[in-house]
Amino acid sequence: MKPTKTKLIGSLVMAGVMTTLMSVGAMAQSTVNIKLAHNGNTNPDDPQNIGVEAFKQMVEERSNGSLQVQIYPAGQLGDARSIVESMQLGTIEMADVENGPMGRFVPEAMVWDLPFIFRDIDHAHAVLDGEIGQSIQEKYLDAGIRHLAYNDGGFRYFTNDQQPIYSMDDLDGLRIRVMESAVMVDTVNAFGASAVPMSFGELYTALQQGVVDGQENPMNLIYSQRFYEVQDYLSLSGHFYYPRQYIASEAWWQGLSEEHQDIISQAATEAAAIQRAALVDYELEMLRVLEERGMQINEVSDESKNEFIEVGLSEIYPSYYEVLGGGDAALGEELVRSILAIE
Repeated sequence: MKPTKTKLIGSLVMAGVMTTLMSVGAMAQSTVNIKLAHNGNTNPDDPQNIGVEAFKQMVEERSNGSLQVQIYPAGQLGDARSIVESMQLGTIEMADVENGPMGRFVPEAMVWDLPFIFRDIDHAHAVLDGEIGQSIQEKYLDAGIRHLAYNDGGFRYFTNDQQPIYSMDDLDGLRIRVMESAVMVDTVNAFGASAVPMSFGELYTALQQGVVDGQENPMNLIYSQRFYEVQDYLSLSGHFYYPRQYIASEAWWQGLSEEHQDIISQAATEAAAIQRAALVDYELEMLRVLEERGMQINEVSDESKNEFIEVGLSEIYPSYYEVLGGGDAALGEELVRSILAIE
């Protein structure tokens, strides 16, 4: 029996609907959604946000929309440690996180937290972008993380509500919040203060309520978190360098096509360069603004810095050689000396 015209039309319509649904389904499957988390601020002018927005734009354009990036700033998906743990579980695809908590996952990464390990920003970039930086990037794979690129958080400075910090004597007895980094805790204690590890989200309230007397952070975070409202003194110590990194869940990464991997990897490298360039001018502007907002800003003399450096070299560096050398203190010492020797 021949099908009636009505049945034939109905069959064709149904076939068309099924084809459309299959096409939509295929498109949905081919679109890769990327959650990119960080716990910085939401100010669009902040170099961190300039960097991640540039990354998003490059990835989406170069993939013709098959990669879609959703940025979750301001700790919306947790603090840095929680973000990395979620990446290991595969519930967050990518992040831009500071180095502080990374030593929990990659012990060798603690080398970047050593006090005065870098002379200046050019020295930092030469090391991070060279063989030493790349060798530590590779160790992230053991933790289920793919390290894509280093970007700058800048150098870190002390603030407090008691007095200017000109020398180590001025830190004596002060309660200073630090990141959850063993190196940073040990360093600030060795400098004479009392280090208080604390999550970044709790810091403003802790300063406001006097739980801690001060803290240490880069210029842009001192401004964006409005620490000038609860801190009187900013001392330009530059005692720690503050690298951040674009990282990805390795389990998720392995499920990507080679084309998508190449797009993301290249965009991360370019976004890091954009972020670094933006930070240079931004920090100078923040220094001016913080002074306008009432902070008393002082330099730390080279003589006093040498005193800090000597404590770092004699008391902090040797106690981490074994960890940095993967159980071999001699290798850890060689790593540190290689970093210090790079021009």
